Amino acid sequence: MIREAILVTVRGVGVLLLTAVEVTALSVWLGIAIDAPPASAGLAVGVGALAAGMLVAGLLSYVTVNGWGRPIPARTVAALALVGTALWVGWLAAVQSADGFAGIVAAGVGLAAALVPRHSVADSAVRGRRLLGSLVQRATIGLAVLEAAGATAWFLVVTGTVPVPAWVAPVPPFSPAAFVGLLVLAAVTFVKHLLAVRHALRPTRQSSDAGWGSSRGTLRE
Repeated sequence: MIREAILVTVRGVGVLLLTAVEVTALSVWLGIAIDAPPASAGLAVGVGALAAGMLVAGLLSYVTVNGWGRPIPARTVAALALVGTALWVGWLAAVQSADGFAGIVAAGVGLAAALVPRHSVADSAVRGRRLLGSLVQRATIGLAVLEAAGATAWFLVVTGTVPVPAWVAPVPPFSPAAFVGLLVLAAVTFVKHLLAVRHALRPTRQSSDAGWGSSRGTLRE
């Protein structure tokens, strides 16, 4: 009981850290990239910050599920971070060139489709399975749709395309739109990581009693 309580707490803290790292990286990147000239030093800094955040989030995701008892597949985690960064950069380019609300939504649909294999490979890496064994999973489709919907809502609010209510007061150093957008992004990111970790801990054919409080390896036997 005590060990399971510790595992639940550790995984809960891991999800919170994952959320904080990813939200910070995305917010810093968008804040820099949204007004930065193409091929500028500022844009490069923003993309670098995003890539670093994706890398740290990938490492935290693996450790949250598996603990420190298993070697981290560093090359796979780094490759997934780069792919994730490229998808976000491509999505921003698409929404900035989109023609109105419908174009922004279409870019979100494209992001969701691209995220499905990325999430599937990440899930396989965390669970120690063959990376390309399954590029489409029902659970990762849900994660991709959730993330893309959150990204679309975040962009619409931050850019003022969807105005926030007049009664929302600014929270320094954020404007009302930036603050509400941050809350939307944080909520969606937290739920995404919570579901992803729970999915990674699902029972397998070799282990029928896995769960949020179970262990396989150091955290996961």
